[in-house]
Amino acid sequence: MSCNLHYMKQVTVRELQQNIRSVLERVQAGEVIEVTRRRKAVARITPTRAVDEPADWPDLAARTKSVFGSRKIEPAPSGQIAKDRGRR
Repeated sequence: MSCNLHYMKQVTVRELQQNIRSVLERVQAGEVIEVTRRRKAVARITPTRAVDEPADWPDLAARTKSVFGSRKIEPAPSGQIAKDRGRR
């Protein structure tokens, strides 16, 4: 079963080869292009995030504190992994 998203346009491999410039302009404008061969999807071309855009990183320390509060996890996860692997 295949699911095509409503915002995604399709081009065949042949169309991509013949019109690469116009396809890339569409992608640069924000479109997501699905590349098909014999009516089956083989690739998806998506616009990348601008280099100047900062990544949205969650505040993991605050999230950990909200989940565990002031409790301390014993043994430390890294120590437990090392122990499980037989390195201690």
